[in-house]
Amino acid sequence: MAELKIVIAGGFGVGKTTMVATLSEIPPLTTEEILTTAGEGIDDLYGVAGKSTTTVAMDFGRITFPSPDRTMIL
Repeated sequence: MAELKIVIAGGFGVGKTTMVATLSEIPPLTTEEILTTAGEGIDDLYGVAGKSTTTVAMDFGRITFPSPDRTMIL
């Protein structure tokens, strides 16, 4: 079985974690942590005022395609 890998990149609060969680056929591995005052002035909460967590490393998910037999790692 051949593996495909895709990197999902984007700015703060655009939905990268949500995309991985939505597409993955397994419960995604996430590295969410609570936002702290250390990010004030750096992380722009405009448009995501209710956001209370952020990904500190990466999210991991998986999609399997039956034909051809391939797995995509998110």
